[in-house]
Amino acid sequence: MLTRTLDALHSPVVVVGPRRNISHVNTEARELFGDKIVGRNLALFFREPIALDMLNEVLSEGGTRSLEVNLDVPIRRQYKLVISRLSLVPLETPHAVLEFQETTLMKRTESMRSEFVANVSHELRSPLATLIGFIETMQSGYSETDPQDRNAHIRFLGIMEGEAQRMSRMIDDLLSLTNVELREHERPRGQVDLKGLLREVIDTLVARGRRADVEIVLSLPDVVPCVCGDRDQLIQVFHNLIVNAVKYGGNGGRVEVNVKATENGLPDGGHGVQIGVRDFGDGIASEHIPRLTERFYRIDKGRSRDMGGTGLGLAIVKHIINRHRGRFHIESVLGEGSTFTVRLPAYKGGA
Repeated sequence: MLTRTLDALHSPVVVVGPRRNISHVNTEARELFGDKIVGRNLALFFREPIALDMLNEVLSEGGTRSLEVNLDVPIRRQYKLVISRLSLVPLETPHAVLEFQETTLMKRTESMRSEFVANVSHELRSPLATLIGFIETMQSGYSETDPQDRNAHIRFLGIMEGEAQRMSRMIDDLLSLTNVELREHERPRGQVDLKGLLREVIDTLVARGRRADVEIVLSLPDVVPCVCGDRDQLIQVFHNLIVNAVKYGGNGGRVEVNVKATENGLPDGGHGVQIGVRDFGDGIASEHIPRLTERFYRIDKGRSRDMGGTGLGLAIVKHIINRHRGRFHIESVLGEGSTFTVRLPAYKGGA
């Protein structure tokens, strides 16, 4: 009866006796700590001195105690641990029940909210200051009959429009990044035709390439396995990578997108597909490469802003690839160009 009651709970629950030996667990706890924990000492699986001291207090004095704990199972998760005295007829001696209420998503949301506000405040201050400055200048005095004033007025409006569009792009990217981060633990299960997806993305970017005098070349093998993923997010990944290659490596006149099947290089060791986006531009100094996927990291802040960059594109790419349980790798040689490589797991039918 106790086991059935515990299994009805959605949080991991462990029941321990006076010597901290585990007497009962529910299904959620088995998934968290493993199948062979009943009969063994709790301290073998859960090494949190303060929590163990609280457990001793509850066993001897009764009552309820709680605290925040972190568990690496296998990735770090956060829990509110509630420890309560348990006295039931089948249990002749006092026992305690430990309930692990996961708070990972809530904590992550709180942290992301704080970071979001800080980043937005910092990044939007500059364009807002520009807008306010030009508005004050235009309000201070303007003559419709003076050609010089009229030309300045037109130029100011153009600058103001550009700054407003920059803020709009930044807000769109921030919202996109926040959404991806919140869902990063949810692995997508859809079947995606990668060959068709890449052709679609490149078709939408051909005109942009022509304007920059850059040829975008797609190289595909005869057979490209479907991948397991979220189609819209993968479109965003390759759109971001190819646009970046055209913008920052376009002086090489060519961007190559190369695709091949792969049998390794993925976290689960399974089959997959490798996509490389290569440019022949100036390249990136090695000290910058590890930081390129950080929020708002820019090698040349002035050039990035002039080209409409928000500093969020590669951060979005990284989190989408993580959600897909793939790999993302950057290689670059100064004077020769850069290659951004994505590896994605192949679709397995029910995976």
